Amino acid sequence: MAVKSGGAFRLVKINSDNERPVSSALEVTALPTVFGFRDGKIIHMFQGMPRSEDMMKNFMMGLFGAASFSPPVTEEESRKYEELTTKVVKTAGAACFSFSARERLTDRINNKLDDLVQDDSVADVEATAGLLRTLMNNIAYNPYEQKYRKVNLENKLIASKIGTNANALAVLKNVGFAKSGSEMILGKGKKVINVAPLVVARDCIDKWIQKNRNEMAAAARRRMDEADRIKIQAELESGEVEEDESNDEAEEEKKDRTGCSLKLRIDGKKKIHEVVLDENEPLSALLGALNLDDSNEQEVQITCVAKRLVVKSSDADQMQKSLKDHGLMPAASIVVKVGGSSATVSSSSLKERAAEKKRKKGSHTMQSVGIYAKDDNNKAELIDGGGGVWYEHDVSDDEEETKEEASGEEKADKDEAVDPDDEDLGEEAEEDSET
Repeated sequence: MAVKSGGAFRLVKINSDNERPVSSALEVTALPTVFGFRDGKIIHMFQGMPRSEDMMKNFMMGLFGAASFSPPVTEEESRKYEELTTKVVKTAGAACFSFSARERLTDRINNKLDDLVQDDSVADVEATAGLLRTLMNNIAYNPYEQKYRKVNLENKLIASKIGTNANALAVLKNVGFAKSGSEMILGKGKKVINVAPLVVARDCIDKWIQKNRNEMAAAARRRMDEADRIKIQAELESGEVEEDESNDEAEEEKKDRTGCSLKLRIDGKKKIHEVVLDENEPLSALLGALNLDDSNEQEVQITCVAKRLVVKSSDADQMQKSLKDHGLMPAASIVVKVGGSSATVSSSSLKERAAEKKRKKGSHTMQSVGIYAKDDNNKAELIDGGGGVWYEHDVSDDEEETKEEASGEEKADKDEAVDPDDEDLGEEAEEDSET
């Protein structure tokens, strides 16, 4: 039929085993599978050998547009054919777009975008790059829509982001756009275009935005700062804005730098006193801040662990040195101890300490039912045929040794009172053990 048609249509045969990307894109599940293309789109298809000559004639006439398919193509089939067309177009485009061409295009786009950052005429570089990415993405997803292949440079949004910027226009030219009047057109006069360069350029812009987002933000801040500086300078020259009293603020800031922020706490108390003293004040001023001037009868010790400072009130020379000399600037945490230590250690005899230690080493055995499993890595064993566990616990109770001895003596008396020949007592003991 292809030979007799005189070039009215072309027959292309593909080995499904050797061309797996194509057969996968077309979702081939049976052999043979015949697809009918017109203007680059899949119009209809059938699987297996033609059932009759009439069926094949109807398929060919519908493919040429001379008659309708019988049965007609459903809406579900049309959507399916559109999906398959998009897949095969992308696969074919990627196959004919070489690796070297991909690398050259990536380098060119990256260079133009880098130059775009340095261009002061572009207020928002990220927005411009995002717009270029959107234009390419629309064509990649709709390769047959002519409206997406035209970029109107007079459009308000495009004019504000791209306009006549040479770097932005160069990005469009690198993927195939050509300028025609006030428009940029891709694939003029073509029904089908190769979307592979558009996909590569789109992915390249995505990676570039992620990589250079911080640099673009810094460039935008520099432009804003420069614009504000020029505006303020113009206002000062015109006399509209008077100089502020910056000298007073500088003097106030300078005074604040001589202040020493201290956190004072009296030993044995939790309250913290936050005070600010001048760096030239003596160390004895801390006592006044805590209202300890009248406590001359007891010795006072000032300690700052961070500064490794320990000074007693009896050392007059150290107490008269300034806070700056002691290295407490600009801030420090100080503990003031009045008199002896707040923690009083009670002395005890050797015998009492030994008895206390012995009491804290006691242990007792507990029985639990249904708490631990057999293989729970505890050092224990099952009792009563299962369901219970013996385990040891160290205890730190305050039971006195006399009580333990008394309980031991009572237990011994009970053991001696039990007659082993008494059957009633033996039965009761067995019942208790089972319980």
